[in-house]
Amino acid sequence: MFTSLFLKILNAEATSAKSKPVEIIESLDIQDGDVIADIGSGGGYFTLALARQAGNTGRVYAVDVKSTYLDFIRRKAAQEGIDTISTVLRAGGEMDLPSAGLNLVFARNVFHHLPAPAEYFRNVKKYLQPGGRVAIIDHKPKRGFNFVALFKHHTPGETIIQEMEKAGYALMRSFDFLPDQTFTLFTVK
Repeated sequence: MFTSLFLKILNAEATSAKSKPVEIIESLDIQDGDVIADIGSGGGYFTLALARQAGNTGRVYAVDVKSTYLDFIRRKAAQEGIDTISTVLRAGGEMDLPSAGLNLVFARNVFHHLPAPAEYFRNVKKYLQPGGRVAIIDHKPKRGFNFVALFKHHTPGETIIQEMEKAGYALMRSFDFLPDQTFTLFTVK
């Protein structure tokens, strides 16, 4: 029950006006039939939104380290009648994703959790189709008494760009419409 409540809170935060979910989805230029991985899918708000955008011929892989989160997403997808979502439990090592099969990898509020982000995204390259993209959204550093600052749940934008360049990616575009987060889009060099 606590997990379900926590995931509902995550989804409520993702849908808030401050989080600008519509603008995020529009910025990704998702095409009908796209194949997408939502890394660190959490409560699945963006998994479902990405699946709706990719249409009936698309596929979205919800990837998370917690099976209870993936169960929650499966239930939400079933409630909404979306059958183009597959769940992938990442318990270390490889992810069960199609080799050279993804148009987009989406990672929101995940980068700061990765102990070796350059290595992680270097490994992700094998799942991308030629011309595939990686979208990274993460909290900007904050000061004061708040969750992001206290638990260091942030990554400076310059660090994200440096780590992605080390991993073999080139910056395509940075978006600046999120007040508390960075939003960058990369492709393989």
